[in-house]
Amino acid sequence: MSQTTSNPTNDDQIEFWNGKAGEEWAERNDQMDRMLAPFRDAAIAAAKPRPGERVLDIGCGCADTSLSLAKEVGPDGQVLGVDVSGPMLALAQHKAEAAQLSNCLSFEEADASAYGFDEGAFDLLFSRFGVMFFADPPGAFANMRKALKPSGRVAFICWAPVFDNDWVMVPLAAALQHIPAPEPAAPHAPGPFGLSDKVYVEEMLEIAGFSNIAIEPFEIMMRVGAGVEKDKIADFFMEMGPVSRALTNSDEALSDTVRAAIQAAVEPHYADGAVNLKGSCWIVTANNA
Repeated sequence: MSQTTSNPTNDDQIEFWNGKAGEEWAERNDQMDRMLAPFRDAAIAAAKPRPGERVLDIGCGCADTSLSLAKEVGPDGQVLGVDVSGPMLALAQHKAEAAQLSNCLSFEEADASAYGFDEGAFDLLFSRFGVMFFADPPGAFANMRKALKPSGRVAFICWAPVFDNDWVMVPLAAALQHIPAPEPAAPHAPGPFGLSDKVYVEEMLEIAGFSNIAIEPFEIMMRVGAGVEKDKIADFFMEMGPVSRALTNSDEALSDTVRAAIQAAVEPHYADGAVNLKGSCWIVTANNA
């Protein structure tokens, strides 16, 4: 799985997910899979994969979604998981082999916005939180659409506005008591909330050539950091999500101060072995025009 053609404007994201972020996600894979399972199930239900279909799983990460999709399409189907993160794909390959699904599940380390997919090869373009990081989303989706059959369809789930996501805002607000607020991102800038604007998502997909676009809200109480002891739960938020980026290159004393603030903020939401906070998303479906 060598890195193939990429869009130079996505280099920052590629570097980020091949560094500490990708390594820590792989290390915490079991926790992340449990936390994101409801979003996986909702997105797959909207996608309606069928036996024998070929599926393109964008931003497949450590293969949680790819494995589920492979089971849906069965031995006569095929799933190609695409991601830019080498550490995450290494674990994905191991999981596919352990599940004995290598015959119908493969991976490509590539930037999906520029990769030369076989045209008209797939029935379904799918993603769970993997399509918000492109520097040119309409161009990226236009490139991925080429991989779809004329009858193909797209289904993905992405985060709604950050202010509707307590799992981010509660720890971030605590951290911002002690660190400077980051510069406001440009509208639709690559990142977890790059597709949080519902109107923009619809316009982007129309530009890319999709039709019959539907965007539905999906909101749940997330179980964040499942399995982490209550007195250490702040570490999860320090290592994953926006707080981890904000603390890049910070000294130990500042990190300890932020950790204590986050611990105090999230402890009231800790129950049954996890922090329970709202997560808000969009489930997006469309057809190839």
